[in-house]
Amino acid sequence: MFQLIEQQDGLSIGVFGIGGCGCNTLNSIYEQRESKQAKLFSVNTDKVVLEHTQSDDAVLIGAELTHGAGADPEVGLQAAQESKDQLLTLINSCDILLCATGLGGGTGTGASPYIAELAREQNKPVIFVATLPFSSEGQFRSHVAQTGLNALKEHANAVITLPNDQLIQVLGDDVDLFDAFKHSNQILHSLIKSLIDMLCYQGLINVDLNDFAKIMDCKGDAVLGVGKCDLEDEFPNALDDALNNPLVNQVDMSSSSGVIVQVNCKDEISLGSYNLITDTVRQQVSPNALVICGVSKIESLATNYELLIIATCASAKMIVEPFNNAPSSEVEQSPAARVKPQASDIFDIPAFIRNQAPAPSGK
Repeated sequence: MFQLIEQQDGLSIGVFGIGGCGCNTLNSIYEQRESKQAKLFSVNTDKVVLEHTQSDDAVLIGAELTHGAGADPEVGLQAAQESKDQLLTLINSCDILLCATGLGGGTGTGASPYIAELAREQNKPVIFVATLPFSSEGQFRSHVAQTGLNALKEHANAVITLPNDQLIQVLGDDVDLFDAFKHSNQILHSLIKSLIDMLCYQGLINVDLNDFAKIMDCKGDAVLGVGKCDLEDEFPNALDDALNNPLVNQVDMSSSSGVIVQVNCKDEISLGSYNLITDTVRQQVSPNALVICGVSKIESLATNYELLIIATCASAKMIVEPFNNAPSSEVEQSPAARVKPQASDIFDIPAFIRNQAPAPSGK
């Protein structure tokens, strides 16, 4: 079990952006950050990206090894291992880690499972929000992402996935590329901000660190959704938004063994609305699931009411299909080694990625 501090006043939440995707997310969060208890840390193998990332501290991993992971997760892993002491310094400065990463490339795929493993060894609850590549980027990249996701789930307490393909399904083919990723980053920001609000504000009914640790001890796929509304009679719609975000990989909540329901409000919430929210969530999960509810009054909210739902140890409804020649998950080898590119796979990597690094040797 986690050894956590008792009071929330001194709580330190580390928001880690790992790799190019994670660092881009930090840039979208930095200016909107409201809580001093959240510290932003950027982690990358690319010095230029770090120099243009807005964060409180940064770690250039693998400074002696590489000037970029070159779409190779093995390099991303080795870079993180080389910089273990620097990473541990940041990890040990936090009580909880919230991490954003992109899977399918080198740094995010290779370094993220290792960072999650370090955090678990230090008894720090760690949540990952990970994006998955477009299917148009090829089977190889999808396989790399899926293998990295499996490795990440072995170590992180909760992993929420955002498949890029669902950006197209929800926003349409005509949406501008930058607008699509801005929309995705906004979802990450909303999730992270709601977690910070839940853990940092004292409430009428508190979800404290021990409650949080109990839910986070349940490994597996996770639901982490946010719904907002201004009127109490809009709670059903807000609940639906929180439970069925179309951009978040869907999971089967009925298999979940741990759930947190947090209600943040500017004004008082009626007992009837509170019961509606908790009863609706309880109907979605097993009767034996541990359900913890919290209510906090936060006058700075943009809307009158905000719902945060976290469900862990659930089963995914849809996942990236594994590559036909994927090695067995039972083989005892490092997660990054299982996804090292082979020469025959190089043309499955998009050209704009191939051009950034030399072709793998296949040896």
